[in-house]
Amino acid sequence: MTSISRRDFLAFLCLAILFTLNLAEAQDRSKLIPIGPCAQIPDCSKACNNSGFTKGGKCIKWYPNSIKDTCACFVNSLTPSV
Repeated sequence: MTSISRRDFLAFLCLAILFTLNLAEAQDRSKLIPIGPCAQIPDCSKACNNSGFTKGGKCIKWYPNSIKDTCACFVNSLTPSV
């Protein structure tokens, strides 16, 4: 059997950290509901509050390679009735 070199170990460790960070970002988005592009919504958090999302919202890149930000509202424990 061959032993793993220090360089290979560090490369594997870096990949594992990057993969974990991407999963954490995806989990954060699971508690958000997108309502539209931030360019068309002057105050994202206020728009979310007015829509019944009492925790407000924020502009984020919905996909990692997105060019434009999306207004996303934080999900309440009980989502607003429509």
